[in-house]
Amino acid sequence: MVGAGTDGEREISVMKSWITDWQRSERLPHYTRANAGETLPDPASPLGWTLVWGRGLQGWRRGFVGFGIYRDEEVAGPRPPFVGMFGGHFYLNLSHMRLFGIRMGQTADQIDAAFVGQRSDTPVYVAHPDDQDEELTGKAGATLQRMLGRTGFPEADADRERLRALRRARPDLTLLSDAELVAHARSLLDEVETTFQRHVESSLPASVGPAILGPLCASVDRPGALLDLIGGLGDVDSASPSTGLWTLSRQVAASAELTALFDQGPVAVEQALGTATGDVKAFRDAFEEFLAESGDRGPNEWDIHALSWEAAPVQALALVDRIRHSPDDASPAARHQRLTEGRERTAREIRAALPEETQPLFDAGMHASQVWIPARERTKANCVTVVNEIRMAVRELGRRGVEAGLFARPEDVMMLLDTELDDYVAAPESFGPVIAQRLAEYAGLFDLEPPFFVADDAQTDVGTWPRRAEERTPAAVEGDVLGGVGGSHGTYTGRVRVVTDPASCEALEPGEVLVAPITDAAWTPLFLVAGAAVVDVGALNSHAVVVCRELGIPAVISVENGTRRLRDGMVITVDGDRGTVTVDSVPAALGL
Repeated sequence: MVGAGTDGEREISVMKSWITDWQRSERLPHYTRANAGETLPDPASPLGWTLVWGRGLQGWRRGFVGFGIYRDEEVAGPRPPFVGMFGGHFYLNLSHMRLFGIRMGQTADQIDAAFVGQRSDTPVYVAHPDDQDEELTGKAGATLQRMLGRTGFPEADADRERLRALRRARPDLTLLSDAELVAHARSLLDEVETTFQRHVESSLPASVGPAILGPLCASVDRPGALLDLIGGLGDVDSASPSTGLWTLSRQVAASAELTALFDQGPVAVEQALGTATGDVKAFRDAFEEFLAESGDRGPNEWDIHALSWEAAPVQALALVDRIRHSPDDASPAARHQRLTEGRERTAREIRAALPEETQPLFDAGMHASQVWIPARERTKANCVTVVNEIRMAVRELGRRGVEAGLFARPEDVMMLLDTELDDYVAAPESFGPVIAQRLAEYAGLFDLEPPFFVADDAQTDVGTWPRRAEERTPAAVEGDVLGGVGGSHGTYTGRVRVVTDPASCEALEPGEVLVAPITDAAWTPLFLVAGAAVVDVGALNSHAVVVCRELGIPAVISVENGTRRLRDGMVITVDGDRGTVTVDSVPAALGL
C-alpha cells in the first residue's frame, strides 16, 4: 500500500489492503471501531495478529460457543467472525454484537445504543432468520444465571497464579537458540487461547450488574448514583500498577537525592540506575520488583509489537516522574477508602428508597458488579501477562536481527507473519528486504483515518481512506458542550492537557484534565495526577474507566474528536454524571 519515496517520504500506491486484512463476513457484514480502539488502538503488527490473535480468537470462539451464544458450526474456521481486520486496523463485528444481544433477549437497537451511541451513520440492522434461536437463548440464559450465582471466578484466579509462576520461571532468553525462542513463544499459545476464552466468559456477567442497577437508580430519581455503586470495588488488577507506581513516587518525593535525579528527566534516571548507590540503589531495587510484577503492562499491550514497561522501562519512570508531584492524600489507598465508604452509603440510600419487592433485584445487581467487574479486569490482566511473555521471547529474536544489521529495532521483527517464522530462523538475512518494505507500508497505515463503520466492501479499500493530516476538525469554542458517556461520577473544572501518548506525559500537571484518545493500563497511573479524564473512545466497562472509578476522578468517555476539538489551556467542566464536557474559556493565545 505504501512505498518509500526518493526523499524518504511515504507515498500511497495503488494497493488496496494490508497483508493481514480479512474479507467481510457475508452472514455478519457490519463492523465498527467502537470499543475496538481500546484493545488495539494502532494498526496491528503482522506477527502480533497472526501468531497471538490467530490463536486468541479461537479462545473467543470456545467462549462464545460454550456460553451458548453460537453453535460450533456457525463460527468454525481460522477466522471467527467476531472481529475484522481492515487496513491493519482492528474492528469489532457490530453484526456479531447485535446477534449476541438478540440471543440474550435484547434488541439490535439496545445493542447499538450501548456500543455506538446515537450515530446517524450506524448501519441499519437487517434481520436474518437465524438470528433468533430459542434453544441457544435458553442455553445462554442458563449459563448466565449460573455465573451470576457465583461468589468469584476461581478459574481466572488459578490462571493468574499459573501465569505468574510462568513469568518467574522464564528461561534466560539470551541463552536460547533462534529456533528455541520461536518454540518457546509458540509453547505459550495454549495459554493465549485459555486466557482469551476466560475474558469472553467474564465480559457478559460483568455488564449485567450495571444493567440492573442503572434503571433502579433512575426509578428513584438518582440516575447518577450508578457510577457510585460500581466504583471503589477493590481488588481490580488494572488499578494495581497505579498503586505500585504511587509507592515508587513516594520513595522519590522523600529523598533529596532521588528528587534531584528525577528533575533531570526519566532518561537520566534510567541511565543512573545501572551504577546506583544509596537512595538510587534502593529505588532501583524497588523498581525492578515493580517491573517483575507489573512490567507486562504498557500502551497497546494486546500487541506484541508494542513496548511494555519491561521492554521500555523509561515509560514507567516517566509516570513516576509525574506522580511524584501529587499530594500524599491522593494515594490509591486513601481514595479507595473514601470511595468504598461512599459506595456503601449510596447503596444503603438507594436500597431503602426502592419498593421492598425490587430490593432483591438491587442486591443481585450489586453482587454481580462486585464479583464480575473485578473478575473481568483479572481476565484481561491474564491475557496481557501471556502476551508479554511471547513479546519478550520474540524481542530477543529481534535484538539479534538488530545486531546482524537486518533492521533498526527489536520490534521490527514483528513485521513477519507467523507462517514465516521458521523460514526466518533458517535464513534471517533473506527477510531483510521484506521487513524493510513492510515497515514502510506499516508506517503508512498510521497516516490513514479508518472509517468508524465498515458496512460494504468499498469501505475496506484503504486507498479511499482519508489521510489524518488532511483532517481539519475545528477547535471547540467557549460555550460548546461536547457529549459523551459518563464513565465515572463527579464534576470537575480544570485546565485541558491533551496527551496522545502516555510515554510523553511530562507536560501533565497535577489537577489538569487529561484529554486522551484512549486510555488503558499505561495511562491509568496518570489518573493519580489528573483532576478528571476525557477520552475519545470507551464504554461503561472499559478497563481504564473502571480504574477511573477505582481512583475516584470524574470521567467522560466516547467524546467524539475530543482530542482534536479540545486544546491545551482551555478550561473545561467535566460532568461524569451527565456525560458532558463544557468549554468554559479559551485562551486568547489559541487564536480561536
